[in-house]
Amino acid sequence: MSACLLLSRNLGRLGYRACLSTSLQKFVPLTTSVARATSVNFFEKNEKLKRPLSPHLTIYRLQLTSMLSLTHRATGIVLTGGLYAFAIGMLALPGSFPYYFESFQALHIAAPVIFSLKFSLAWVTFYHSLNGIRHLFWDMGYGYDLKNLYLSGYIVLGTSLAASLLAASI
Repeated sequence: MSACLLLSRNLGRLGYRACLSTSLQKFVPLTTSVARATSVNFFEKNEKLKRPLSPHLTIYRLQLTSMLSLTHRATGIVLTGGLYAFAIGMLALPGSFPYYFESFQALHIAAPVIFSLKFSLAWVTFYHSLNGIRHLFWDMGYGYDLKNLYLSGYIVLGTSLAASLLAASI
C-alpha cells in the first residue's frame, strides 16, 4: 500500500498520473494545511505574549555523559578526516613521505608547538580509543548504572590525558 502511495505521488508530480490504473488514482497524498495553520497560530500567540522561541539552550545544564558522547563523535570525525587528508595528500603530492618529513623538520618549529601538536594528536587518538572500549563494555551489558557511567567517564578522561602527556613527551 505504501509503495502504491509513493508511486502515485511521484508519478503525479511528474505529470504521469493518467498512466496509472483507476485503482491507484484514488490514492492521493494527504495535505497538512490544518497542522500548518495551528503551528502558525502557536508562533503568533507566543510572539504576542513575548515568550522566547526556544529557551532549551539557555536553561539546559550540560552533563558529563552528553559531553563525552559529543567529544567521542568529534574525535572520530577528526581522526577519520585526518586519515583521509593524509592518505589523499600522500597519493596526490609528488615526492615521498621522507621528503615531506625532512621538509617539515627544516622549518625548525619551536619545541612547545611540536609538543602541543603531538599532545593534540595523541589525546584525540587515546580518548577515542578508550571511549570506544567503554562503549564495547556497554555492548556487553556492563556499566549502565549512573554511578558507573560517571566513573568510567572520568577514568576515560584521566587515562587519555595521562597517556597523551606521556606520548607527547617522547
